[in-house]
Amino acid sequence: MDTMPPENVDRFMKLLVGHQGRLYQYVRMLMPRGQDVDDVLQQTFLVMWKKFDESYSEASFYAWATRIAYLEVLKIRDRKSRDVPVLDRAVLEQIADDEAREPEYLANLKTFLEACLDKLGPDDRELIERRYQPGALVGALAAELGRPVNSVSKSLGRIRRTLWKCINEAAALESAGAERGRDDPRT
Repeated sequence: MDTMPPENVDRFMKLLVGHQGRLYQYVRMLMPRGQDVDDVLQQTFLVMWKKFDESYSEASFYAWATRIAYLEVLKIRDRKSRDVPVLDRAVLEQIADDEAREPEYLANLKTFLEACLDKLGPDDRELIERRYQPGALVGALAAELGRPVNSVSKSLGRIRRTLWKCINEAAALESAGAERGRDDPRT
């Protein structure tokens, strides 16, 4: 890493800073004590620094980082297993695997949400987008629209239910397609 061009060092730092908060949460979820979290993160960042390759994409960086963090968690857990009761290793692995896949899952949900928003009527879309602007309050929105607060709240609830149903249907369709793809001997 010492011989890396400055642009690659900058890229590593940008990726690390962009994921640092989530990495902290990830390790915190796996470790019972705060001091251990700091130790794991420090060691994780050192390993990442030594092994960073400029070929890591932004999408794969988090998965790579969580894998290194997970291995560092195991090292500390093994050293401290006599001192602190810990989760069964199989449970810990399941938690770690689920968390490492979350960015892909969240990206899919965002894609589904955007597609479902496109299916809303213009008035419903405008209402839901205005409601989720920073600092927007239902009462203020109702006053702007000249509608009772209760009416706006009911409309927002209906729109949320519509979006929820649409997202779940899209996720089910994608899941069914993925299952068919795994079962298809041609793939």
